[in-house]
Amino acid sequence: MKTNKILVESSVGDLIDRITILEIKKIKISNKTDLKHINNECLILKKILRKNINLNNQIKKLWKNLKYTNSKMWEMEDQKRLTQKHLEKLSLLAKGVYKLNDDRARIKLKINKLTNSNLREVKKYAKY
Repeated sequence: MKTNKILVESSVGDLIDRITILEIKKIKISNKTDLKHINNECLILKKILRKNINLNNQIKKLWKNLKYTNSKMWEMEDQKRLTQKHLEKLSLLAKGVYKLNDDRARIKLKINKLTNSNLREVKKYAKY
């Protein structure tokens, strides 16, 4: 089923932002089917932009800055996703260490109580 065109008013900044993201996708994505859709959308949006907006040097410079910013965000998002996997493992390890350390403190406290030790280690941490 083919849908009709949906026309939505957009700010020029949002339109240029969307185009820069599509330009980045053209570099980052290699699937030919996906690239066909990306190229098609990019051509349509660029045509609309050229028809309605005078792209002076100031706008072109801002476009370049926006594309750079979006490229950096893309890289950071990739790194964030890769790092998240490691953080989940680190979190599990840290919880394991907290639990074992708490168990250790309880065992030592029992020993100290059973032997009436004059010294007792006191620990108080936030609950996890």
